[in-house]
Amino acid sequence: MKKRYYFMNLLRALSMIAIVFYHMVFTLYLYGIRQHESISFFFSNANMHIAKVGVSLFFILSGCGLMMSSDIDSFSIKQFYKKRFIKILIPFYVVYVFTFAFHIIAGHLTLPHPFLERHLKPYSFLFTVFGMDAYIDTFKIPTCSLGIGEWFLGCLVLMYALFPILRYIMLKRPKMTMLVATVYYALIISRYYNFKVISTVPMFTNFPIKIYDFILGMFLAIILEKLPKWTALIGLAVNIFFAVFPKELPGIDSYQIVIQSTAAFFAFFGLEHFLEKREKFNAVVSKFCAYSYEYFLIHHIVITYMHENGINTEFSNLDILLLFLAEIALTIALAFCLKFITSRIEKLISRKQ
Repeated sequence: MKKRYYFMNLLRALSMIAIVFYHMVFTLYLYGIRQHESISFFFSNANMHIAKVGVSLFFILSGCGLMMSSDIDSFSIKQFYKKRFIKILIPFYVVYVFTFAFHIIAGHLTLPHPFLERHLKPYSFLFTVFGMDAYIDTFKIPTCSLGIGEWFLGCLVLMYALFPILRYIMLKRPKMTMLVATVYYALIISRYYNFKVISTVPMFTNFPIKIYDFILGMFLAIILEKLPKWTALIGLAVNIFFAVFPKELPGIDSYQIVIQSTAAFFAFFGLEHFLEKREKFNAVVSKFCAYSYEYFLIHHIVITYMHENGINTEFSNLDILLLFLAEIALTIALAFCLKFITSRIEKLISRKQ
């Protein structure tokens, strides 16, 4: 199994850009700066939504990347969880502490009882300890969430928690595992709204649905070297169809997302031979990906804070462009700071062990 594909880094970078761009544009509507009709064409059409496809791709790439990077003969569950804890949760903790402090200083929270109105339970803070508070919060369960990582991080943590088991099954019976997962996926999306416990959350932001993307990525890692080159053309053709077809097709929030993200994966796979010869370009993309998680943790906080200053205000196109550039610049600066702080914490943890 090949350990590295350049197209995956490029696809990961583009997925992150799509998600961040959507958040910036859609927040214009949430804060009354632009009407929804005037901005929706930037991120969606009758059958495609760039953020939903971007998130699906991120889960596919996560499953694929973990499968490729885990050594078949010497995989250690302990080392896997330890590495994920350091890489995922430590940056989350740092952002949480600084965001909490900012809200206290700004007067958004009061120190004696910061979450009083949420009616917290004794176990509520555990969701924050595991980085799942924002996801659990979407089910209307009281948590100490500050919105960091949004629902996405909680889903990802659950997937990482299950990865050693899924990896074992996938290595033993990859085709059967993929078949069972596909049958499960078809059944749950067809009966989704019969499950009252989970159906309060949209399909495209819910772990029972998105776990399929992760498993699909794991399977793709196993078969990727065997894929014929013409799959790239099929992937390109499928996404062109969804991009130009004028009428809404059924399943826009379920099976269409998986089809479109898988098609994008195949289409970019066709670029691998071209990318292998672009060392400088790959270096830039790799650098971007190295900071993408830190950027993700911070970007929504920055966007929300900066958009709040323009609630129900008339913004010209130039004003919006300058706002976006300022948000990007500030988020990049904070992402660099976060990376610096977490790298020091990681070194400190390594020295003690």
